[in-house]
Amino acid sequence: MVVEEVDARAASDDVLARFHALELACHDELQPGEPVRGRDEAIAFYRYQPTTHTSCHWLTDGGVASLYVHGPRAAFLHLLVDPGRRRRGIGSVLLGRVLQRARELEVQALRGSYTTAAGAAFAAWCGAVAEARVVRSVLDLRAAELPEPGVPAGFRLITWLGRVPDEHLSAYVDARAAMDDAPDPEGMDLPSGTAETVRASEESLKRRQREMRLTVAMDEPGSIGAFTELRVSRGSTLGFTDDTGTVAARRGLGLARAVKLESLRRLRADHPEVDVVSTSNAEENAVMRHLNESIGFRATAIITSVVLDLSPS
Repeated sequence: MVVEEVDARAASDDVLARFHALELACHDELQPGEPVRGRDEAIAFYRYQPTTHTSCHWLTDGGVASLYVHGPRAAFLHLLVDPGRRRRGIGSVLLGRVLQRARELEVQALRGSYTTAAGAAFAAWCGAVAEARVVRSVLDLRAAELPEPGVPAGFRLITWLGRVPDEHLSAYVDARAAMDDAPDPEGMDLPSGTAETVRASEESLKRRQREMRLTVAMDEPGSIGAFTELRVSRGSTLGFTDDTGTVAARRGLGLARAVKLESLRRLRADHPEVDVVSTSNAEENAVMRHLNESIGFRATAIITSVVLDLSPS
């Protein structure tokens, strides 16, 4: 079995399209109820990852694997095998290449996820341990009832497209620290956001022709109390909700609902072609899940995250 390591930034479109072909083969298992990501969108995703983390990719006949390393205990594996080619050793061979590179990069914990019984069996076979469950949900944007959001006195809602203005970057980075206490697997140690990671993400999205839509609730002095980020690729009918967070001292004021409603209303007005919005939340994050359900999101899949301990001990 020949496994090719792929430099996604230099690879041809035809090579990266093979990763997309595996996405199509596994789509109904991974994102049921969502539009399929287009070929050009997938190619851009692999080619233009943010430069603030390490990305590695492998390709073989019937399978692909990617490794994204944000830190020693925040390294993420994405491995797909064509459903018609499973149980032939493809996944184990790809995993072997990933593990070799992960150890070279001094990764201590490798994380992945599954949605199927086959994925659960593979995770158990390689010694990975289940550590959390994530609920994937979708919203029918065209049919959703999205009332005008109520904003507490002293706050206003602002939406930035593509880039956070320089004068507000520091306030946004401070607000993003609200994500540090969001439910995460114990010991994952995902690095906190910085001005550098924000700008790197914006540049990556721009090169992918993917619009970043950031809605914030800002007070009079210029502090951000809550934020939510939507992303939509050119020509796509699918929007994706990235992070949503409320600063601890500003919780209980309804700011999260306000920014989400404003964000979705603006998306519908600006992009009438978008008919589905997806989001993911930790199963234990009852507050955010309840908020999403009250807006109209419905659960479509349960994703189980797993971790494989690679520490020297």
